[in-house]
Amino acid sequence: MRNLDRGRPFNEKLKPTNRILFTIFATIILFIILGIGSAMPLSGEEAKQLMEQFEDVMKDLSTFRIFINNFTVALLSFIPFIGVGIMGFVIFQTGKFLGYISTQSGIHPALLILFAIITVYGLIEFLGYGVAVSEGIIFSYSIIKKSFRSEIKWLLISIAVSAALLLAAAALESFLVNAFKGFISSSAGI
Repeated sequence: MRNLDRGRPFNEKLKPTNRILFTIFATIILFIILGIGSAMPLSGEEAKQLMEQFEDVMKDLSTFRIFINNFTVALLSFIPFIGVGIMGFVIFQTGKFLGYISTQSGIHPALLILFAIITVYGLIEFLGYGVAVSEGIIFSYSIIKKSFRSEIKWLLISIAVSAALLLAAAALESFLVNAFKGFISSSAGI
């Protein structure tokens, strides 16, 4: 009676509730990485490079552009074994840029992160990333255990859920950015 599921692959034993909890855990870790990145100083060259990218993005900021940018990053997270590292790096770099904006505006980075959570778009966006990261880890483990075929269904579901979350977050972010465009530009020093 102890383990009736012994012959089934681990990912078939993984209940949807456990996948959701793993996604929430991954999302929390991503927010921690963002916070750590925001505490790291940027070099002058990095700051210049990021400001040029930021100015370019602000010129033509649409829901579609935000979504494509975020979804591309999320898709990279699904790459077995290396996707999680890519996402960690991207989130860390985003945190560094957030720290730079914080320095320019005089607003503590924790408040900027909290603003993104309170306005919900940041929470939805990071949940979309959390889905991608958690499934990337589970898919990698299923490859090691040679049970990845049974995980493909969950991989496709996770890609769709991540896309839906990131699209909703992009629409809300686009609305908020356009509503606060003057404040954002002046805070970032543009």
